[in-house]
Amino acid sequence: MKRRVSFQGSLDDELSLNLLIENKVAGALGLENLQAQDKAIASIEKRIKDGKTTLKNKTDELELKLQLKSLGGEEFKAESFELIRQVDTQLANLDPGNKTDKKKITALNKDKNALEARLAKTDGILAVIGGQLTEEDARRLILKKLYDIGHQELNRYLNAEKRGLVQVVEKFWDKYVVSSRELESERSETLRELDGFLSRLGYLGVEV
Repeated sequence: MKRRVSFQGSLDDELSLNLLIENKVAGALGLENLQAQDKAIASIEKRIKDGKTTLKNKTDELELKLQLKSLGGEEFKAESFELIRQVDTQLANLDPGNKTDKKKITALNKDKNALEARLAKTDGILAVIGGQLTEEDARRLILKKLYDIGHQELNRYLNAEKRGLVQVVEKFWDKYVVSSRELESERSETLRELDGFLSRLGYLGVEV
């Protein structure tokens, strides 16, 4: 009896151990799945963030191009030149041998490089867009816009008239159309009647 109880207890312990192992394995697999999903979500969020940054940069670049095209680059460059002049003035009053001034010189040179890069970028954009919009270019663009509007409205009117004409033709076609079979049938019937009439008059079947 004691052996049976001991054997049963051993089975219960083994089953409990197996169940515990299965739970741990399932938990580990579940954790791996959660980690994989978290990694995928983080990747998607990064792509969204990068996409928003790219969109903002493209929007800012487009806005700058439109401003340079309509106003020219002189106003933008004049501001940068003035800031560079102020930086040069401050640099002239600083002592490179002084530790405090040396830090200021480093910061001012960094600002100056950024301003010079901005000037170069402005010149590059102006070259890409073909410079400022001239009065002649503006006149040509306005005329082209007016032409496109007039051409579009004219096509819309002509297409409406075409549709109306097609509807009229289809209406008359449906009302008066006669099929070739009907015409052939009427022709054959007419010839039979004519043959019968001529036969009665003696014109058919008479040998000369």
